[in-house]
Amino acid sequence: MTQLNSDRNRVRPRWRRGLLPLLLVAGCAFPLAAQDLEPIVKIEVVGAQKQTPETVIFKSGLKVGEDVRDVDFTAVLEKLWKTGSFDDIKLELENADGGKKLVIRIKERPLIKEIDYRGGTEIGITSIKDKIKEKKLTINPDTVYDPDAARKIKNQIVDMAGEKGFRNPVVDVTLEPMGPGVARLVFDIKEGGKARIYTIKFRGNKVFTSSHLRSVMEKTRQHWMFSWMTTHDLLVDKNLDEDLDNIKKAYWKMGYKDVFVGKPTIEVEDRTTAKQKKKNEKRLKEAKSPKYDLRATLTIPIMEGEKYYEGTFKEEGGKLFRPDFYRGKYAEVKRDNRSFLRKFFNIKPSLEDPKPDAKPVPFDLDAVNQTVDKLKEAYSDQAYILFRAEKKFDIREEKGLKFVDTTLKLDEGEPYTVRRIEFEGNTTTKDKVLRRSMLMREGDPFRTNMFKDSLLSISQLSFFDVKTSEPKVDLVLDKPQVDIVVRGEEAGVNELLFQGGYGSLFGFSLGVSFSTRNLGGGGETLSVSYNGGKFAKSISVGFTEPFVFDLPYSFSTSVSNGTADYDASRVGIANAYKQFTRSLGVSVGARLSNWIPDRPWAFFTTYSAGYNFSLIRIEGGRNYYFRDISNQLTSTFSQSLTYSTVNHQFKPTAGTRLGFSLEYGGWQFGGDRPFLRATWDFAKFANVADRHIFGMNASYGYLQNLGVEDLPIYNMYRPGGENSIRGYRYGQVGSILLDNNGYAVVVGGNKQFVANFEYQFKVAEQFRLVAFYDMGNAWAPGTKIFSHENISYRDIYTGNYLTYTNPTLLRSAGLEFRFFLPISPAPLRLIWSRKLNPYPFDTDGRNDFQFSIGTTF
Repeated sequence: MTQLNSDRNRVRPRWRRGLLPLLLVAGCAFPLAAQDLEPIVKIEVVGAQKQTPETVIFKSGLKVGEDVRDVDFTAVLEKLWKTGSFDDIKLELENADGGKKLVIRIKERPLIKEIDYRGGTEIGITSIKDKIKEKKLTINPDTVYDPDAARKIKNQIVDMAGEKGFRNPVVDVTLEPMGPGVARLVFDIKEGGKARIYTIKFRGNKVFTSSHLRSVMEKTRQHWMFSWMTTHDLLVDKNLDEDLDNIKKAYWKMGYKDVFVGKPTIEVEDRTTAKQKKKNEKRLKEAKSPKYDLRATLTIPIMEGEKYYEGTFKEEGGKLFRPDFYRGKYAEVKRDNRSFLRKFFNIKPSLEDPKPDAKPVPFDLDAVNQTVDKLKEAYSDQAYILFRAEKKFDIREEKGLKFVDTTLKLDEGEPYTVRRIEFEGNTTTKDKVLRRSMLMREGDPFRTNMFKDSLLSISQLSFFDVKTSEPKVDLVLDKPQVDIVVRGEEAGVNELLFQGGYGSLFGFSLGVSFSTRNLGGGGETLSVSYNGGKFAKSISVGFTEPFVFDLPYSFSTSVSNGTADYDASRVGIANAYKQFTRSLGVSVGARLSNWIPDRPWAFFTTYSAGYNFSLIRIEGGRNYYFRDISNQLTSTFSQSLTYSTVNHQFKPTAGTRLGFSLEYGGWQFGGDRPFLRATWDFAKFANVADRHIFGMNASYGYLQNLGVEDLPIYNMYRPGGENSIRGYRYGQVGSILLDNNGYAVVVGGNKQFVANFEYQFKVAEQFRLVAFYDMGNAWAPGTKIFSHENISYRDIYTGNYLTYTNPTLLRSAGLEFRFFLPISPAPLRLIWSRKLNPYPFDTDGRNDFQFSIGTTF
């Protein structure tokens, strides 16, 4: 009897390499050809637990009554193997009355109940899980074990370990039985040791000193006392390869186009102490990664070659652009490579070839390569996606110097159009909702930049995520057309949240809200929420229709009722009052691309107009400036213009936001206190290597009183708090007035400027560490912005009158921890801040801790 076995980690069994597929068994082995042909009278399955024997027989394709001679047993084995359900398969033939009995012996792959990651403490289990989810490698519980899926996860973990600097990571994949046919999939991660670079040497360099070449290397540096901050002293193959290219480019810029930078020789010395080795034994028993002191020496061989100088530059075959365009791209790249200041100030470079009597300029091969890349971008943005450029270098010698004449032979191809656009993964969202977010339509030219902007536009919908899936672009055979498949996944549309929150102003609150950001798959948003706490209560209902009657115009409406208690314990006795508000609002909006269809920026620019009606009253005021006010009617008409390429509302990593709004509450609308408010906003986000995110925000607002009476306090700007200037309480920034007793009172102002700067380090997908610097102020009517005023006030403790100069801007700095939890799309924030120049009468202290949900900008 011959059996066919398969290793757990093999994709296909070895019988495909010429071994006999089976050996007939009838008490003892004998050759198949020597027997009379007989039918299969019975099929028996041995080893089936999760599947019924009938299911296994059906998958094999075998039937009782078939002649043994007609059965392709190799094909049978292949059918069963391709199901992915078995670790081992054996076929046996036995004699039976009237024919043969076929026995299918199987060993089923277990059902995975749990996935466990052990070790990997240095990489971080959370980071591993986030990366596996991002790469769509997740193995769901209660699925049959798939060795190929496990191998992909193993390779991903090894890659992550390598990026962290671990030289020889080992990941063992095992199955731990949990019961009959059920197992736990375990990834046992042994990261190994990190080799730190203590010496970088070069061999063969004469043009550049070794210290200069080391400075050219951006991600690979020698170890020093602050290496722990950058980790550039870790020996990471990917970083080292990039820096070897940087060394090449440094030579290229100096004219050494034939330079050879070889693979470095790496010598690693283990300096781990005996004491640490004993600790490592203990760490291994505790499933922790051991720590080693591995010190690496790199020796990089270089063959510099000869120096060349720049000759002429020309292109051949370019028809789409004017001749100066190609030469201009080359000149810009050369300028950028040679002078940071010329690049920064965008000084126009010369388009002329070097003159014969001019000082020779080194030939820059890197500039030629970058020029080709820029031309590819320019052509692809004009739908010429198969553009190619062949570089030709002619060497000539003059006066003992070698010059390089460059010719770019261009093959422009032809413009491609979009034949078909399809979407994958939208189980709820209708195709038309995604299609109308695309900047390009079927039949339009396929411009790569416009396609990228289209993906950004879909991402801004917030309910269909395309960032983690690569789109598919296929060339149509024999036609200048492409077929596009945009892949994504539903990001969650219906949410019923029982949530809690905390803010420095209103303290703890509990609430429930229901929202759907994609009602019926049509992109509509409906939300109902109630939030209540000791100091604030509110209920609101809102609805947004992004495309009214499938026309490119949006409509929104909302109604709310709430109370806000500015309690003395939160804002100080002088600023305490309670506000009651009921409001109704409606608005309409449209993208400017409705009227300017050929400009991508217009697609990201929205104009909106709205009307708001509200009744407000104030009770319990403790100060003349916050005195009680009976029902006040506010009736306003507002307009806004907003341009935004920010890629996520709560997790932004890139993009720009510009906004201008104008709110008019004149007597024509029946308001009790007419006013005009104008606001300008700017925000910018950028990231480096995906983990380092920089953000800035600036906002200026101006409020003009159009009536005789003073504006009420609730209409004034009152900066402070975690949503504007962190560290200061809400309303505790602004102009200073004196109450009837001569004590200082912060009343805000009718003019406001606030600026915020943040550096965010993405520790993991759900956690960010933020360092921030905030500044701002508000100025009352009659006070100029950024003014320095001498303020005399009465000290609350001594009763003496003191004088100080009011600061131009109040400033704060600090750290913030942001956690993204399943209960809310907005992050949970733990904020520690320090006031840098508080008011002298500020009794809250310089240091402040706040706990909140949301973002500052």
